[in-house]
Amino acid sequence: MRKIKKSDIQELKKEINDKHIKFYDKTLSILEFILDEFSRELTRADIEFIEMPKNSIATIDFLISAIGKVQKGQRLALGLGEEPTENIEPVINIVEGLSEEKI
Repeated sequence: MRKIKKSDIQELKKEINDKHIKFYDKTLSILEFILDEFSRELTRADIEFIEMPKNSIATIDFLISAIGKVQKGQRLALGLGEEPTENIEPVINIVEGLSEEKI
């Protein structure tokens, strides 16, 4: 049985990751095109907002879901979700037993 070198595995991971990034970029471009065309179609249609057809709402929901999946995949492929987020909220100290008269 042939042992695979660690450098070969790293190179393979890089190649696969690069393909994923290209795939997600291409998919995002397609979704952008669909969203642009769908938006034009909606603005040309003579419908009231309240009377929007259910299939239009379903299409919007699909596009939002697909964009979210692409974003998640891109972040994973680019390694953007690996770092822990830094808490930048200010620290609030609570002082108990403080009286206005003593200030």
